[in-house]
Amino acid sequence: MPYIVDNETAAKFTRNHAMMKKVRRVNSVAFFVFLIGGLIMILSSFLSITGTAWDWLMGATGNRYYAHVAFIMILDSVIVCTLAFYLTYRVSLLHHSLSGLIVIPILIANLVFILILHKKGFFGLIGAPYYAMVTYCIVCTIAAAANMWAVIKYHWLEDQEGFPQFNARFEEYKEKRREREIMDPYELRKRELQRASTDEMSDLGTTQDELAQYEKVHVQSNMDSI
Repeated sequence: MPYIVDNETAAKFTRNHAMMKKVRRVNSVAFFVFLIGGLIMILSSFLSITGTAWDWLMGATGNRYYAHVAFIMILDSVIVCTLAFYLTYRVSLLHHSLSGLIVIPILIANLVFILILHKKGFFGLIGAPYYAMVTYCIVCTIAAAANMWAVIKYHWLEDQEGFPQFNARFEEYKEKRREREIMDPYELRKRELQRASTDEMSDLGTTQDELAQYEKVHVQSNMDSI
């Protein structure tokens, strides 16, 4: 039986298809925000955007006043940015809801940590690492919230008819494929019966041919008349 889509179903397909495109777009944007933002933070902390390049190597000797700032920024960015990107990867590509719930508190906690350090005068006169990390945490928190919305919508769409394509032609193709899978065993049995019937007819034809050949070569005798 052909797959029939009425006007109401077609309208739902259209809305859900548009929603799926938006979900995928949000997933992609969030993924790249965390990827690019994390790389910038990690690289800039190692290269020290404050102008104290590699000061963290001299932290033990106390030769550079701002060495501890560079060291903390390296440690913070490597741990937080790497973990946040991994969790976002699980949300964007694997649609793992729990990861989305975890990444937001991590970013907020890190933002609070940086604000406390700034309030205590930890960054001193070099505000670049402070503003960089604050910007990263705020932007990524917004991206993570949007990504969480997207994964909730994705799981809702999973329960809708036509997921994930929401296309009438694709649904018709799936219906025909299901019908073929159901009919295949019956079709196979039908062919087996036809093959067996053909073989029986073939055997019968061979017997008739032999009988006709016998009648042609057989010469009647007195015994036949008896």
